[in-house]
Amino acid sequence: MYEARRKIFWFAIISRIIVLSLQFIFNLLCPDHDADAFKSPTDKSEQVSLYDSLITILFGGLARWDGEYFLHIAKYGYTYENTLAFYPLYPLLIRIISVPIKKIFFVLNIHSSVLIAAMLVNVICFVKSAVIFYDLSKAVLKTTNVAYKAAILYCINPATIFFSAAYSESLFAYLTYYSMLRSIKLDPYVSFPIGLSILTRSNGVINIGFPIYYQLQKLSYDYSKKHANFSLKTFCQFMFKAGTLKSFCIMVNIIIISIIPFILLQIHNYLMFCIPNLNLIFIPEHIVNFSVMNNLVLPGNSYVEWCHLKIPMAYSYIQKKYWNLGFLNYYEIKQIPNFILAFPILYIMMKCIKEFFFEHKKYFYTLGFIKDTEDNVQTERKKYPTEMLVFVIHGLFLTIFCILFVHIQVSTRLISSASPLIYWYCALLICHTSYNDHLYDDKENVFSKWKIFFFSSKKEYSLKDKLIFSYFLGYGVVGCFMFPNFLPWT
Repeated sequence: MYEARRKIFWFAIISRIIVLSLQFIFNLLCPDHDADAFKSPTDKSEQVSLYDSLITILFGGLARWDGEYFLHIAKYGYTYENTLAFYPLYPLLIRIISVPIKKIFFVLNIHSSVLIAAMLVNVICFVKSAVIFYDLSKAVLKTTNVAYKAAILYCINPATIFFSAAYSESLFAYLTYYSMLRSIKLDPYVSFPIGLSILTRSNGVINIGFPIYYQLQKLSYDYSKKHANFSLKTFCQFMFKAGTLKSFCIMVNIIIISIIPFILLQIHNYLMFCIPNLNLIFIPEHIVNFSVMNNLVLPGNSYVEWCHLKIPMAYSYIQKKYWNLGFLNYYEIKQIPNFILAFPILYIMMKCIKEFFFEHKKYFYTLGFIKDTEDNVQTERKKYPTEMLVFVIHGLFLTIFCILFVHIQVSTRLISSASPLIYWYCALLICHTSYNDHLYDDKENVFSKWKIFFFSSKKEYSLKDKLIFSYFLGYGVVGCFMFPNFLPWT
């Protein structure tokens, strides 16, 4: 019999093989759409061998849309102002791993080496993120059955193509879920994965809230154990105890260490773009020519507008200038198809948040800092464990942010890589036919490395189950067709 964690590991691998195969087939069969999007300039002096052409045929579909930016940064660094919208950890990993690939497979050029490196980073990070997500789900949901199904759904999530393409989704998901798990365990060193997640995506900053929440919750529970009723005297005595002061020092330490990478990144961006220097000399000629043709701002330019802001941070300025991001800026008639595209995941998130709120109103109002003895007594009759609260609040923030500020279609991949709620909600829905924790799948499946519950022909599924599978698999397959051919997707 295969344990659930091991089956998740193998299914994560097979899911990546399927996604890579589908993008190859669709990219081969269909011509690329001539999209109005950034395409990194090609170096005409770079030799292209037969092996390079083969790599482009196999994995070229992964380098579309924002993937062009990440690969460009990995090859040349931050040569244009608009590239600052993409955080550096993922392209840095690509660059580091591409070096030994280029030396071992010396017949490949730099572009091919970088493309292979991007694919390898994502496959490894995705498999690790799936296993970590299972551990996180089990820690929160307290049941192998639901945790297993949630992790399987993660492996076939609606934005699955972005977890294999040259995007930072897989790396960010791994760092985020790992940070969440370490926060639950009150790990004082959780600031390191959180700091790395901030260097991967801008919304990584939100992850700082998890360890702070669990530290505050621990202090609240410690106080309530010793003092049945609140009083100013007992509270002051508790606050100045050695254990309490230690917890506050840990929280301050977590915040400082987590935010340091972000501050260093802003300093780097300012020094590179806002101080006239000789950076232009080291930029390849074809990169400079491309900037002239497309009116792109190079480092060391005589005037960069965001450098003169009160707080000279590039990210929000660039998002507004190049992608028109801002409050309700995307609410236009022509964007209705994109709102329809994002509707399923936003609906699932809002449905989950609403149901949790009405199930645990008292616990929600107290933010989980006061134990609800009534909830603990009635746990068996309730759908959602109270341990989900901080993830519900996190999911609520992401959902509101997506609806009001971002390009709405991005909601699918942003939420899929940052919040576990969509997987937990859908897993809880399809667990109406209960398996015990020992037998988490169909009897014949637990002895197979590859077989999983939704491929079982013997099991009868409800309409809700079929809608969930249709959404996850449908978006997954359509994404594997749309994205590699430069067609607009999530």
